[in-house]
Amino acid sequence: MLLVVGCPLGLQAQGRYSMTERWENRLASLSEFTTKDVENKTDVLFGLHASQYTGSHHLLGFSAEGAWSAAINNMPRVSALPGGANTGLRLVYEYQYSGLLIQTGVGIGYQCASNFIGDTLIIHEHMHDVWNGQDVEYTLKHNFYDRTDHYQQLYAQIPLYIGHYILGARGIGYFLTGVHVNYSFWGNTRQKLTGTTTGIYERYVGVWEEMDNHGFRKDVPIERTDERLQIKLDLMVHGEIGYEYTTFQNPKSYRVRPGDRLDCRLRFAAYADFGILDVSPNTQKTFYETPMETIFDFPSYQFHHAFSTTDAQGYWMRHLNVGVRFTVLFGFQGKERCILCDPWRH
Repeated sequence: MLLVVGCPLGLQAQGRYSMTERWENRLASLSEFTTKDVENKTDVLFGLHASQYTGSHHLLGFSAEGAWSAAINNMPRVSALPGGANTGLRLVYEYQYSGLLIQTGVGIGYQCASNFIGDTLIIHEHMHDVWNGQDVEYTLKHNFYDRTDHYQQLYAQIPLYIGHYILGARGIGYFLTGVHVNYSFWGNTRQKLTGTTTGIYERYVGVWEEMDNHGFRKDVPIERTDERLQIKLDLMVHGEIGYEYTTFQNPKSYRVRPGDRLDCRLRFAAYADFGILDVSPNTQKTFYETPMETIFDFPSYQFHHAFSTTDAQGYWMRHLNVGVRFTVLFGFQGKERCILCDPWRH
Protein backbone atom coordinates (compact mmCIF):
# COMPACT_ATOMS: atom_id res chain seq x y z
CA MET A 1 0.00 0.00 0.00
CA LEU A 2 2.86 2.37 0.79
CA LEU A 3 4.21 1.77 -2.71
CA VAL A 4 0.88 2.82 -4.23
CA VAL A 5 0.72 5.95 -2.12
CA GLY A 6 4.16 6.96 -3.21
CA CYS A 7 3.34 6.79 -6.92
CA PRO A 8 3.24 10.07 -8.86
CA LEU A 9 -0.51 10.55 -8.73
CA GLY A 10 -0.24 13.94 -10.40
CA LEU A 11 0.08 12.17 -13.74
CA GLN A 12 -3.48 10.87 -13.36
CA ALA A 13 -5.11 13.89 -11.73
CA GLN A 14 -8.27 13.91 -13.83
CA GLY A 15 -10.28 12.27 -11.09
CA ARG A 16 -8.71 13.55 -7.86
CA TYR A 17 -11.10 14.06 -5.00
CA SER A 18 -10.98 16.15 -1.90
CA MET A 19 -12.96 14.53 0.90
CA THR A 20 -15.42 15.65 3.48
CA GLU A 21 -14.48 15.05 7.13
CA ARG A 22 -16.21 11.64 7.29
CA TRP A 23 -14.36 10.41 4.19
CA GLU A 24 -11.07 11.85 5.45
CA ASN A 25 -11.26 9.66 8.55
CA ARG A 26 -12.11 6.57 6.50
CA LEU A 27 -9.25 7.25 4.11
CA ALA A 28 -6.80 7.71 6.98
CA SER A 29 -7.79 4.41 8.63
CA LEU A 30 -7.74 2.35 5.43
CA SER A 31 -4.65 3.62 3.65
CA GLU A 32 -2.45 4.98 6.45
CA PHE A 33 -3.08 8.55 5.29
CA THR A 34 -3.57 11.13 8.00
CA THR A 35 -6.33 13.70 8.02
CA LYS A 36 -3.60 16.32 7.94
CA ASP A 37 -2.49 14.97 4.55
CA VAL A 38 -5.99 15.47 3.20
CA GLU A 39 -6.39 18.93 4.70
CA ASN A 40 -3.20 20.03 2.98
CA LYS A 41 -4.72 19.54 -0.44
CA THR A 42 -5.31 22.73 -2.41
CA ASP A 43 -8.40 24.80 -1.61
CA VAL A 44 -9.45 24.42 -5.23
CA LEU A 45 -10.33 20.77 -4.56
CA PHE A 46 -11.63 21.09 -1.02
CA GLY A 47 -14.92 19.24 -0.46
CA LEU A 48 -15.83 18.83 -4.15
CA HIS A 49 -15.06 16.64 -7.12
CA ALA A 50 -12.21 18.00 -9.15
CA SER A 51 -14.06 17.33 -12.39
CA GLN A 52 -16.71 19.96 -11.61
CA TYR A 53 -14.20 22.75 -11.17
CA THR A 54 -11.43 21.86 -13.60
CA GLY A 55 -11.46 21.58 -17.37
CA SER A 56 -14.18 22.80 -19.71
CA HIS A 57 -17.88 22.73 -18.90
CA HIS A 58 -20.99 23.90 -20.74
CA LEU A 59 -23.90 24.79 -18.47
CA LEU A 60 -27.50 25.74 -19.25
CA GLY A 61 -30.12 27.04 -16.87
CA PHE A 62 -32.17 30.00 -15.78
CA SER A 63 -32.05 32.82 -13.26
CA ALA A 64 -34.54 35.04 -11.43
CA GLU A 65 -33.74 38.38 -9.85
CA GLY A 66 -35.38 41.12 -7.86
CA ALA A 67 -34.06 44.53 -6.90
CA TRP A 68 -34.74 48.02 -5.68
CA SER A 69 -34.57 50.29 -8.70
CA ALA A 70 -34.17 54.03 -9.10
CA ALA A 71 -33.77 56.62 -11.84
CA ILE A 72 -30.65 58.56 -10.78
CA ASN A 73 -30.56 62.03 -12.33
CA ASN A 74 -29.23 65.57 -11.92
CA MET A 75 -32.39 67.46 -12.81
CA PRO A 76 -33.28 70.30 -10.42
CA ARG A 77 -36.19 69.49 -8.08
CA VAL A 78 -36.32 65.84 -9.25
CA SER A 79 -35.34 63.32 -6.59
CA ALA A 80 -34.27 59.71 -7.24
CA LEU A 81 -36.45 58.64 -4.32
CA PRO A 82 -38.58 56.72 -3.56
CA GLY A 83 -37.50 54.47 -6.42
CA GLY A 84 -39.28 51.24 -7.22
CA ALA A 85 -38.61 47.66 -8.26
CA ASN A 86 -36.89 45.67 -10.97
CA THR A 87 -37.55 41.97 -11.62
CA GLY A 88 -36.35 39.68 -14.36
CA LEU A 89 -36.11 36.12 -15.72
CA ARG A 90 -33.33 34.83 -17.95
CA LEU A 91 -32.29 31.77 -19.89
CA VAL A 92 -28.59 31.35 -19.13
CA TYR A 93 -25.69 29.74 -20.94
CA GLU A 94 -22.35 29.56 -19.16
CA TYR A 95 -18.97 28.33 -20.27
CA GLN A 96 -16.56 27.35 -17.51
CA TYR A 97 -12.86 26.67 -17.94
CA SER A 98 -11.48 25.66 -14.54
CA GLY A 99 -12.22 28.73 -12.40
CA LEU A 100 -13.00 31.08 -15.32
CA LEU A 101 -16.69 31.82 -16.03
CA ILE A 102 -18.21 33.36 -19.16
CA GLN A 103 -21.98 33.85 -19.08
CA THR A 104 -24.56 35.08 -21.59
CA GLY A 105 -28.20 34.42 -22.44
CA VAL A 106 -31.45 36.25 -23.07
CA GLY A 107 -34.07 37.56 -20.67
CA ILE A 108 -37.09 39.70 -20.03
CA GLY A 109 -37.55 42.21 -17.23
CA TYR A 110 -40.04 44.56 -15.64
CA GLN A 111 -39.06 47.87 -14.08
CA CYS A 112 -41.05 50.54 -12.28
CA ALA A 113 -39.78 53.61 -10.45
CA SER A 114 -41.10 56.82 -8.94
CA ASN A 115 -39.51 60.23 -8.50
CA PHE A 116 -40.53 62.99 -6.11
CA ILE A 117 -40.91 66.37 -7.85
CA GLY A 118 -40.38 69.64 -6.03
CA ASP A 119 -43.20 72.18 -5.61
CA THR A 120 -43.88 74.39 -8.62
CA LEU A 121 -45.46 77.85 -8.71
CA ILE A 122 -46.83 79.17 -12.02
CA ILE A 123 -47.87 82.83 -12.21
CA HIS A 124 -50.29 84.32 -14.76
CA GLU A 125 -50.27 88.10 -14.70
CA HIS A 126 -52.77 90.59 -16.12
CA MET A 127 -55.75 88.34 -15.70
CA HIS A 128 -59.22 89.90 -15.69
CA ASP A 129 -62.20 89.26 -13.43
CA VAL A 130 -65.57 90.91 -12.88
CA TRP A 131 -66.42 92.24 -9.41
CA ASN A 132 -69.72 94.09 -8.91
CA GLY A 133 -70.01 94.64 -12.66
CA GLN A 134 -66.51 96.08 -12.97
CA ASP A 135 -63.50 94.64 -14.79
CA VAL A 136 -60.71 94.00 -12.30
CA GLU A 137 -57.14 93.02 -13.13
CA TYR A 138 -55.44 90.43 -10.93
CA THR A 139 -52.59 87.91 -10.79
CA LEU A 140 -53.47 84.20 -10.91
CA LYS A 141 -51.19 81.71 -9.17
CA HIS A 142 -51.08 77.96 -9.69
CA ASN A 143 -49.31 76.03 -6.96
CA PHE A 144 -48.59 72.34 -7.69
CA TYR A 145 -47.16 70.20 -4.88
CA ASP A 146 -46.92 66.65 -3.50
CA ARG A 147 -46.08 65.51 -7.01
CA THR A 148 -44.75 62.03 -7.82
CA ASP A 149 -43.89 60.91 -11.35
CA HIS A 150 -44.12 57.17 -11.94
CA TYR A 151 -43.12 55.04 -14.90
CA GLN A 152 -43.05 51.35 -15.76
CA GLN A 153 -41.58 49.38 -18.64
CA LEU A 154 -41.02 45.89 -20.00
CA TYR A 155 -37.68 45.24 -21.65
CA ALA A 156 -35.66 42.49 -23.34
CA GLN A 157 -32.14 41.89 -22.08
CA ILE A 158 -28.91 40.39 -23.43
CA PRO A 159 -26.05 40.01 -20.90
CA LEU A 160 -22.35 39.27 -21.31
CA TYR A 161 -20.52 38.62 -18.03
CA ILE A 162 -17.12 37.24 -17.11
CA GLY A 163 -16.02 36.07 -13.69
CA HIS A 164 -14.23 33.52 -11.57
CA TYR A 165 -14.82 31.07 -8.76
CA ILE A 166 -13.71 31.92 -5.23
CA LEU A 167 -12.83 28.47 -3.91
CA GLY A 168 -11.90 27.76 -0.33
CA ALA A 169 -12.40 25.67 2.76
CA ARG A 170 -15.64 27.44 3.68
CA GLY A 171 -17.41 26.82 0.40
CA ILE A 172 -17.62 27.84 -3.23
CA GLY A 173 -18.02 31.54 -3.93
CA TYR A 174 -17.98 33.32 -7.27
CA PHE A 175 -18.16 36.75 -8.84
CA LEU A 176 -19.34 38.02 -12.21
CA THR A 177 -18.90 41.39 -13.86
CA GLY A 178 -19.76 42.71 -17.30
CA VAL A 179 -22.48 44.55 -19.18
CA HIS A 180 -26.00 43.93 -20.42
CA VAL A 181 -28.22 45.73 -22.91
CA ASN A 182 -31.89 46.45 -22.18
CA TYR A 183 -34.37 47.24 -24.92
CA SER A 184 -37.69 48.68 -23.74
CA PHE A 185 -40.76 47.73 -25.79
CA TRP A 186 -43.76 48.55 -23.55
CA GLY A 187 -44.64 50.92 -20.72
CA ASN A 188 -46.48 54.00 -19.53
CA THR A 189 -46.14 56.92 -17.15
CA ARG A 190 -48.36 58.40 -14.46
CA GLN A 191 -48.28 61.70 -12.60
CA LYS A 192 -49.97 62.29 -9.24
CA LEU A 193 -50.04 65.74 -7.63
CA THR A 194 -52.16 68.30 -5.81
CA GLY A 195 -53.09 71.74 -7.15
CA THR A 196 -54.30 75.03 -5.65
CA THR A 197 -55.22 78.27 -7.41
CA THR A 198 -55.24 81.67 -5.75
CA GLY A 199 -55.73 85.28 -6.88
CA ILE A 200 -54.02 88.51 -5.88
CA TYR A 201 -55.99 91.69 -6.65
CA GLU A 202 -54.38 95.11 -6.58
CA ARG A 203 -57.70 96.67 -5.59
CA TYR A 204 -58.37 94.22 -2.76
CA VAL A 205 -55.76 93.48 -0.11
CA GLY A 206 -54.73 89.89 0.52
CA VAL A 207 -54.73 86.53 -1.20
CA TRP A 208 -58.10 85.20 -2.35
CA GLU A 209 -58.65 81.45 -2.38
CA GLU A 210 -61.40 78.79 -2.26
CA MET A 211 -63.81 80.89 -4.31
CA ASP A 212 -65.48 78.56 -6.80
CA ASN A 213 -67.46 81.41 -8.36
CA HIS A 214 -64.11 82.98 -9.37
CA GLY A 215 -62.38 79.70 -10.20
CA PHE A 216 -60.15 79.51 -7.13
CA ARG A 217 -59.87 75.99 -5.68
CA LYS A 218 -57.70 74.46 -2.96
CA ASP A 219 -55.96 71.05 -2.56
CA VAL A 220 -57.39 69.48 -5.70
CA PRO A 221 -56.01 65.92 -6.31
CA ILE A 222 -54.86 65.40 -9.90
CA GLU A 223 -53.76 62.21 -11.64
CA ARG A 224 -52.78 61.73 -15.27
CA THR A 225 -51.63 58.77 -17.38
CA ASP A 226 -49.35 59.28 -20.36
CA GLU A 227 -47.40 57.25 -22.91
CA ARG A 228 -44.21 55.43 -21.97
CA LEU A 229 -40.81 57.04 -21.68
CA GLN A 230 -39.03 56.84 -25.01
CA ILE A 231 -35.93 55.37 -23.39
CA LYS A 232 -32.98 54.60 -25.63
CA LEU A 233 -31.02 51.38 -25.48
CA ASP A 234 -29.89 51.06 -21.88
CA LEU A 235 -26.31 49.80 -21.52
CA MET A 236 -25.64 48.87 -17.90
CA VAL A 237 -22.57 47.62 -16.05
CA HIS A 238 -23.22 44.61 -13.82
CA GLY A 239 -21.47 43.34 -10.70
CA GLU A 240 -22.45 40.16 -8.85
CA ILE A 241 -20.98 38.16 -5.98
CA GLY A 242 -22.46 35.07 -4.40
CA TYR A 243 -22.28 31.50 -3.18
CA GLU A 244 -22.68 28.28 -5.16
CA TYR A 245 -24.13 25.06 -3.83
CA THR A 246 -23.47 21.90 -5.87
CA THR A 247 -26.05 19.17 -5.40
CA PHE A 248 -23.59 16.31 -6.09
CA GLN A 249 -20.71 16.87 -3.71
CA ASN A 250 -20.12 13.42 -2.17
CA PRO A 251 -17.38 11.17 -3.61
CA LYS A 252 -18.76 8.54 -5.95
CA SER A 253 -18.74 4.84 -5.24
CA TYR A 254 -17.37 2.43 -7.82
CA ARG A 255 -20.89 1.75 -9.09
CA VAL A 256 -21.43 5.00 -11.02
CA ARG A 257 -24.84 5.38 -12.60
CA PRO A 258 -25.35 7.61 -15.69
CA GLY A 259 -27.61 9.86 -13.60
CA ASP A 260 -24.74 10.54 -11.20
CA ARG A 261 -22.99 12.51 -13.93
CA LEU A 262 -25.65 15.23 -13.78
CA ASP A 263 -24.12 18.50 -12.65
CA CYS A 264 -26.62 20.82 -10.93
CA ARG A 265 -25.46 24.10 -9.40
CA LEU A 266 -27.53 26.50 -7.30
CA ARG A 267 -26.33 30.07 -6.86
CA PHE A 268 -27.43 32.82 -4.50
CA ALA A 269 -25.97 36.27 -5.10
CA ALA A 270 -26.21 39.98 -4.44
CA TYR A 271 -25.82 42.25 -7.45
CA ALA A 272 -25.85 45.86 -8.61
CA ASP A 273 -26.45 47.42 -12.04
CA PHE A 274 -25.69 50.99 -13.08
CA GLY A 275 -26.37 52.67 -16.41
CA ILE A 276 -23.34 53.71 -18.42
CA LEU A 277 -25.27 55.88 -20.88
CA ASP A 278 -27.72 58.73 -20.39
CA VAL A 279 -31.19 57.40 -21.28
CA SER A 280 -33.25 60.55 -20.67
CA PRO A 281 -35.71 60.85 -23.61
CA ASN A 282 -35.48 64.67 -23.83
CA THR A 283 -38.66 64.97 -25.90
CA GLN A 284 -40.50 68.24 -26.59
CA LYS A 285 -43.30 67.89 -24.08
CA THR A 286 -44.04 70.52 -21.43
CA PHE A 287 -43.74 69.97 -17.68
CA TYR A 288 -47.05 71.75 -16.95
CA GLU A 289 -49.66 72.70 -19.52
CA THR A 290 -52.58 74.88 -18.38
CA PRO A 291 -54.73 75.91 -21.38
CA MET A 292 -55.78 79.55 -21.05
CA GLU A 293 -59.28 78.88 -22.40
CA THR A 294 -59.90 76.37 -19.59
CA ILE A 295 -57.48 77.69 -17.00
CA PHE A 296 -59.89 77.10 -14.11
CA ASP A 297 -60.77 73.60 -15.22
CA PHE A 298 -58.29 71.23 -13.52
CA PRO A 299 -59.35 68.15 -15.55
CA SER A 300 -58.17 69.93 -18.72
CA TYR A 301 -54.59 70.37 -17.46
CA GLN A 302 -51.89 68.24 -19.07
CA PHE A 303 -48.84 66.90 -17.26
CA HIS A 304 -45.97 64.81 -18.56
CA HIS A 305 -43.26 62.82 -16.89
CA ALA A 306 -40.33 65.04 -15.90
CA PHE A 307 -37.80 63.04 -17.95
CA SER A 308 -39.84 63.40 -21.15
CA THR A 309 -40.09 67.21 -21.05
CA THR A 310 -38.00 70.08 -22.37
CA ASP A 311 -36.96 70.75 -18.76
CA ALA A 312 -34.84 67.57 -18.93
CA GLN A 313 -32.70 68.84 -21.79
CA GLY A 314 -29.09 69.27 -20.73
CA TYR A 315 -29.47 66.84 -17.81
CA TRP A 316 -28.85 63.11 -17.54
CA MET A 317 -30.75 60.10 -16.19
CA ARG A 318 -29.38 56.62 -15.46
CA HIS A 319 -30.84 53.51 -13.87
CA LEU A 320 -29.56 51.92 -10.66
CA ASN A 321 -30.60 48.44 -9.48
CA VAL A 322 -29.49 46.78 -6.24
CA GLY A 323 -30.86 43.35 -5.39
CA VAL A 324 -30.50 39.57 -5.24
CA ARG A 325 -30.27 36.89 -7.93
CA PHE A 326 -30.96 33.15 -7.90
CA THR A 327 -29.47 30.94 -10.63
CA VAL A 328 -29.85 27.24 -11.47
CA LEU A 329 -27.38 25.66 -13.91
CA PHE A 330 -27.30 22.14 -15.34
CA GLY A 331 -24.53 20.24 -17.08
CA PHE A 332 -22.83 16.84 -17.29
CA GLN A 333 -19.54 15.88 -15.70
CA GLY A 334 -16.92 14.11 -17.75
CA LYS A 335 -16.11 10.50 -16.95
CA GLU A 336 -13.51 10.08 -14.23
CA ARG A 337 -10.77 7.50 -13.90
CA CYS A 338 -10.29 5.66 -10.64
CA ILE A 339 -6.83 6.27 -9.16
CA LEU A 340 -6.62 4.25 -5.93
CA CYS A 341 -8.38 1.11 -7.13
CA ASP A 342 -7.77 -2.61 -7.12
CA PRO A 343 -7.89 -4.67 -10.35
CA TRP A 344 -11.71 -4.90 -10.01
CA ARG A 345 -11.93 -1.03 -9.84
CA HIS A 346 -13.33 -1.09 -6.31
